[in-house]
Amino acid sequence: MQISGVKFGDKVVLIGSIFYSKHRIVHDVGKGIFDRDRAEKLIKKQEELEDRFRIQGILDVVAESGEALINYVDFIAEVTDKPFILDGYVEARVAALKHAAEVGLLDRVIYNSINPINTKEEVKLIQELGVKNAVIFDYDPAYTSPHKRLMLLTGDGKKEGLIPKAKKLGIENMLIDVVPTDLKSLGEVMESLLLVKSTFEHPAGCGPANVSYYMADFLKKELDVKILVSSVDSIAQLFSDFIFYGPIERAPIAFESAYVVEEVKEGLSVEFHKLMGLG
Repeated sequence: MQISGVKFGDKVVLIGSIFYSKHRIVHDVGKGIFDRDRAEKLIKKQEELEDRFRIQGILDVVAESGEALINYVDFIAEVTDKPFILDGYVEARVAALKHAAEVGLLDRVIYNSINPINTKEEVKLIQELGVKNAVIFDYDPAYTSPHKRLMLLTGDGKKEGLIPKAKKLGIENMLIDVVPTDLKSLGEVMESLLLVKSTFEHPAGCGPANVSYYMADFLKKELDVKILVSSVDSIAQLFSDFIFYGPIERAPIAFESAYVVEEVKEGLSVEFHKLMGLG
């Protein structure tokens, strides 16, 4: 599957977050005023790592207000020609989605996300604008086991499945995000990824950054952050077509870890690749 020239389903695609909550390059979260030079340097650094390690990357653009997200989207469109994740508060996403359609950027937008609690305004707008690319947020506190996550995607008679829901809205390119919440949940996530990839043709991945965000403070003091991030990224990447690696400042760690894992995966047999849904 390709979105604006970026291929999903071959090597892993690394997704770095920019303008996230408390990002130091942002001076005004409401208006979206930020240090453009620093932002561009971070983006160019990720692109340099992409070229160096021959691994594709895109941006997860996050905001708390519509005005801010619109400003960020316009900036991203200037400095890169790649697709980008539209993320943040619902109100921000709705405003930025309308703007993207007005300025001709809709084909580059990957909407985050189609989920169990989308608002009526979101759903209506996605359908009316003809959004084609979206993240499918495969998580619900009542559906955390691998088989329950599969049911969340397909439907179980009580809830409409997220994939049928996305198709009804006109979504053609789906990125299934099998969401981890903590370190132990990565085991279930890996099982879920295998189950999802053996059932659907859509690219599947996860956000290992969540693990370090929600890890207990005492563990953060005990473990080296770089080692923690690298380890979690590597584990999550093994069966993922994409990963949200967290703050874009972590790009060097993410890409170096990804390079090692991709080299290991290339050594796997064709039979194992097919069995594990790795392409």
